[in-house]
Amino acid sequence: MVKPHTQCCSLAGALNLFGDSWTLMVVREAFFGTTRFGDFQNNIKIAKNILADRLNLLIEKGILKKADVGERGVRYEYYLTEKGESLITVLVAMYQWGDRWLLGEGNEPLVLKDRETLSPIAELVVTNRDGQKLSRADLLAEPGPGADAETRAWLANTQRRRRVS
Repeated sequence: MVKPHTQCCSLAGALNLFGDSWTLMVVREAFFGTTRFGDFQNNIKIAKNILADRLNLLIEKGILKKADVGERGVRYEYYLTEKGESLITVLVAMYQWGDRWLLGEGNEPLVLKDRETLSPIAELVVTNRDGQKLSRADLLAEPGPGADAETRAWLANTQRRRRVS
């Protein structure tokens, strides 16, 4: 039996980066405009050493950038980069999933709206190029240009099991 391959997998790589709740909570705060270390710490209720580690990791990975604002000596603010801003789809999908499956309709602690129209945003769904909604059964996974031999073997094995079920 071929084991699931985690070294050459985009999902595994993302989970390796965002696998703990603190890292995504820092990203969430940055999305909502938090820029100062103390504000991140107060809003998330996170220990200083853990926050410093997560901020450094997000800077190293190019998700946040650090800017010296030069107030009373050296003081930094943290901002999302383009790479960080592109996480909007991930965060919104997680909000929507949590609202539906963890809290239930009518219990949403936060409602995301279009700033211009003040209308709630639409549910995120996976669609084809024509905009038609797709389910898991509609998807086909094929080896990509970065797939190694182990990934190809894992994918072939999972597809063989899927045909049998």
